[in-house]
Amino acid sequence: MRYVFNYRKAMREPKQVQQLTKEYSLPVAFQLIHVINFFLFFFIVLGLGLLIRMGFPHAFGKSFLVFLIGIPIGLTVLVTKIKPEGKNLYLYFLDVARYYLQIKLPKKRFCQDHEVQWMDEPQTFKPCVKVVQSHYEYVKNTDEDATEELTIDENGRRVGVLSSQESIHSHAK
Repeated sequence: MRYVFNYRKAMREPKQVQQLTKEYSLPVAFQLIHVINFFLFFFIVLGLGLLIRMGFPHAFGKSFLVFLIGIPIGLTVLVTKIKPEGKNLYLYFLDVARYYLQIKLPKKRFCQDHEVQWMDEPQTFKPCVKVVQSHYEYVKNTDEDATEELTIDENGRRVGVLSSQESIHSHAK
């Protein structure tokens, strides 16, 4: 008998930190990304706190420990919960910076995923033609032309005629 195992769930399990040294391990495992975020925010808040205390020595009197631990924990939870466009917050900011530096600043223009070089020239379009005719009255188009004849474009195609109607010579005027 053949067994099929699906390891997808096990491989997508986030990395966790529990064993710190050979002799010491934590009672609860923490996700590695949470630990990295906490220490990153801890050092940022520590640096800001020291800058503030240099200017105001009595700032954060007895609340400096709460300031050092509470704000990094809150920021870690906030960064973990926020997922713009379903992405990690860091990857989202990396993509925004890449877009801004590679596309927005050089003012690149794209059409159907290809870079277009000639977008500065003005674009001209053909005038509107009557393409739909209802059973009882004509549907007016944007240029309000009141002609009641079949429209043939410059390529010789009939515009606004159903295929069930009688055929017409494509070069007829």
